[in-house]
Amino acid sequence: MDKLLDSLQSVIKNERIGNPVFLRVVMNVSENNQGLIFPISQLFYFSNTLILSLVQSVFAQGSDESNQVTAMVHYEDGQMALLSTNRVDTQTDLDLMLVGTKGVIYHQTPIGRNYLSGTPPQVRENVIIAQDLKQSLITGKPILVEE
Repeated sequence: MDKLLDSLQSVIKNERIGNPVFLRVVMNVSENNQGLIFPISQLFYFSNTLILSLVQSVFAQGSDESNQVTAMVHYEDGQMALLSTNRVDTQTDLDLMLVGTKGVIYHQTPIGRNYLSGTPPQVRENVIIAQDLKQSLITGKPILVEE
C-alpha cells in the first residue's frame, strides 16, 4: 500500500490528474484476517493522505465482526471518499478509482481475479483508527467532525 500511495502522490504532485475530488477504494480482505477495523482505518488514512482538505463528516456502517465495513468521508472543500472493506475467501485485493479535476486513475491489485503473479496489498495492523470513524461505526450515524 505504501508504494501505491507514493505513486498516487507523485501523479498528484506532477498535476497529471489535477486536484483529487473523489476517491473510491474497495479492499477485499482474505478470510484469515482477524477483522475489518484495521483495513478500514488504513483506507481512511490513505484517503486523508491523498485528499488534502479537512474532514467535515464521516459516516460508517458495519462492524469488526461483519463481512463489510463501508465509510463515506466528506471533506470541507467538497471532496468525497467512499471506502469499503469486505471479508472474502480469496486473496486480499484492492480496487481504486481516484477522480481529479483533470483526469482519473484506476488501479486494481492484483490485476484480475486469476492473475497469479500479482502482489496482494499488505494490511498494516498498527494503523490507529480515527475516533470519529469509530464513533460512527458504533452509533450507525454520521459524525460531524469538529476542529
